[in-house]
Amino acid sequence: MKKVVYSISRFSKFGNTKMTGVGFITDKDLIIACVSQKGNPYIRVFEDCVKDCHPVAGKEGEFKGAHYEIREIEVETKNGSGEFTGYDKREIEIEYSVWYKLV
Repeated sequence: MKKVVYSISRFSKFGNTKMTGVGFITDKDLIIACVSQKGNPYIRVFEDCVKDCHPVAGKEGEFKGAHYEIREIEVETKNGSGEFTGYDKREIEIEYSVWYKLV
């Protein structure tokens, strides 16, 4: 594992989120420490993220790229009169902009 400084941005119609800090990379994954909205710490792994990143021109040890994840979510379903009929599962694609520099 190698130590890195990272910046990960997620752009969506609900707003932008950005995570920065110190993490680690393996041959394939970027591993970072996070804190949930409730204040609980956890480890976040961006799987196969390193293969999607390319070296930044003119900057030694810096890499950037885009990483995509597909997640399954549940959404409420309603009939024509607006009454709740249950839940439906859908897959959504999330795009992250990844930058990291080897320390």
